[in-house]
Amino acid sequence: MPWLYRSLEGCLIAALWLVSTCGRKIRRRKALQAILLVSLLLEVILVHTDYQSGLGDLSTVFLLLLLPPLVLMTVIVHEVSHGWVALQLGDPTAKEKGRLSFNPLKHISFKWTVLFPITTFYLFKVALIMPKPVPIRPRNFENLRKDIMLVGLAGPAVNILLMLFFAAVLGSGVIPHGGMGSFVRELLMVLIIMNMVLAMFNLLPIPPLDGSRVLVGLLPARETAFLMGRRVQILGLVFVFTLVIGAAVSVGIPRMLIPPIKFVWQILGLDQGELERMFAG
Repeated sequence: MPWLYRSLEGCLIAALWLVSTCGRKIRRRKALQAILLVSLLLEVILVHTDYQSGLGDLSTVFLLLLLPPLVLMTVIVHEVSHGWVALQLGDPTAKEKGRLSFNPLKHISFKWTVLFPITTFYLFKVALIMPKPVPIRPRNFENLRKDIMLVGLAGPAVNILLMLFFAAVLGSGVIPHGGMGSFVRELLMVLIIMNMVLAMFNLLPIPPLDGSRVLVGLLPARETAFLMGRRVQILGLVFVFTLVIGAAVSVGIPRMLIPPIKFVWQILGLDQGELERMFAG
């Protein structure tokens, strides 16, 4: 009865939003959030794995458990790199705010980093994650336009470096294809794709994505001030979310992403057949 499971998931997500919005006592609210979140996670794992046979697909279960923290840590590394480069260029704001840390608690908002992607994935099959942006004060930069551009490029650059590192490990031949090695190889493939997509997405020249910061270093001062305006940043964010959700509903994210992923996979010299098998699975 798929409709029953989907209804249960919807009720749990609605309850999470209600608790997150209306709860006043912090300890009680966090306890309820944890209980509801674990219940939702267990329900998804039990429904989407072959648990009734008593065997189950353990690799699927492990991937389901590992995927959320992997996505979160990838986004955190991306954000920390912005703050670190800003620090090297004279802006200590991120460091002063304690944001040059890989502690997830420093970067997440329960509503927008945890609950929002769960909700968008439930509704549209695409997880839109919003970490707290690393604070930057452009007035601390010596060369405003060039330094903002460098800070913007830092996040995608780190993701590309991570992608190349994981691709080198996967293509080295050190990891076997059978047994536990198959799971490790699949995990590496997920990490490669995750960093690849995050880099490509953030390089789009739309505020507040990193690509718009690159434009700041290339466009005249008047257009630069317009791009950095708060209203434009908010409108750009709404536009990006609308664009992604629209694409997910009308075309499907996999159909959009598979061609560029295959193209980069070929450039990296990785096994196309292995990628095809993962997509088919």
